[in-house]
Amino acid sequence: MHQNFIRAAAAAAVAATFSSAAVAGGFQLTEQSALGLGRAYAGMGVDGTDVSGLYYNPATMTLHTGTQAQFGFVGVGLNLDYNSKDGGSIHDENGRKQPEAVPNLFLSHQINDVTWIGFGFTVPFGLSTEYDDNWEQAYEGTDAKIKVYDFNPTFAWKLSDKFSLGAGVSYQYVKAKLGFNKSAVSNGFISNGFISNTHTRLTGDAWGWNVGAMWTPVENVRIGASYRSAIGHTVNGDLNVTVNSTVDNQVFSKVITTPATVSMDAPAWAMLSAAWDVNDWLSLYGTMRWADWSSFKALTVEAGKFSSSQPKNWKDTYLYSVGYDARINSFWTLRGGIAYETSTIDDKYTRTGTIPDADRWWFAIGSSFHWTKDFQTDVGFAHLHGVHERSLYNSKHEEIGKFRKLDAYIIGIQGQYRF
Repeated sequence: MHQNFIRAAAAAAVAATFSSAAVAGGFQLTEQSALGLGRAYAGMGVDGTDVSGLYYNPATMTLHTGTQAQFGFVGVGLNLDYNSKDGGSIHDENGRKQPEAVPNLFLSHQINDVTWIGFGFTVPFGLSTEYDDNWEQAYEGTDAKIKVYDFNPTFAWKLSDKFSLGAGVSYQYVKAKLGFNKSAVSNGFISNGFISNTHTRLTGDAWGWNVGAMWTPVENVRIGASYRSAIGHTVNGDLNVTVNSTVDNQVFSKVITTPATVSMDAPAWAMLSAAWDVNDWLSLYGTMRWADWSSFKALTVEAGKFSSSQPKNWKDTYLYSVGYDARINSFWTLRGGIAYETSTIDDKYTRTGTIPDADRWWFAIGSSFHWTKDFQTDVGFAHLHGVHERSLYNSKHEEIGKFRKLDAYIIGIQGQYRF
């Protein structure tokens, strides 16, 4: 078979796999703080309880005196328990992969009474799923691993006791690894069995920005609003297609490599948060976040001189969360929270196995341990439970299977030090 046909088919397959992996709820990560995880990220950006607030709202740095540093990890594990409508062990699959550790690092420094500078290193977008090469949705993808690393210097100004402003720039670096089996590249181009598998590795970088404001109407109430820009990513790499041929009953393999380019946007998002310090031992929090996934119209892949575009009709997503901090004593703080997050999928027939997005509930709990007045450790745990529509459909809109579970288990730990 002519190599041009293989490259053209592979370009279409990469577009399908990468775009299915870029779904908002599974691709956009909120987990920039182990402390915030413990209350389902309610109040982030105005809580003042850890330095990660500068990611959610850079104006929050004005709540931190002196110099503070924070470093931690959040581990994300998936349970994507899929059952084919036809039954059979070969169709029972689970897209779980070994839990991924998502790192974060934050620094905040007060220059004077009205000016702060800071820096954040986070992974705002990422996923990791893996299925058997022979599972029935392998044409949509057998494995996907995508991480977006964000480097974010920030600035904050305290205009008065009631108003603060913040701003920052973001440099993002993308690493992606995608795999799919022969059906993805053979359908409509070559006979099944000619191509055994296809993999691609892609990298790229881009710039964005973020702004935020915080208002303190009374001493124990804070309200914040923040915005992060969309960032257009163009990632490049090699597309490797393994081609099998049979001569005299012997199978020979050949790898065809061609350059590949994928273009897509990480969406803009905005957040509103509020914090109420009820008394010396109790604080209540709330957050709403909107993400502009409806602006993502299509994903374009170029492989050699061929290109493929995957149109998408996604909808904007929303996260609503409420939570609390209970300061039991000077050493121990207990917290908890609950959240509801909507899915990007507007048409159930577009759901894919690579990251089968769905609406989800968050149930979270966490603690802080204040070892000294300058050092504390924070831990958090959340169970994310997918609800409502969880089925997969073929091109004829026939149901072929259903995810019995679309769950994630997230645990985080971090340390904070005040110099």
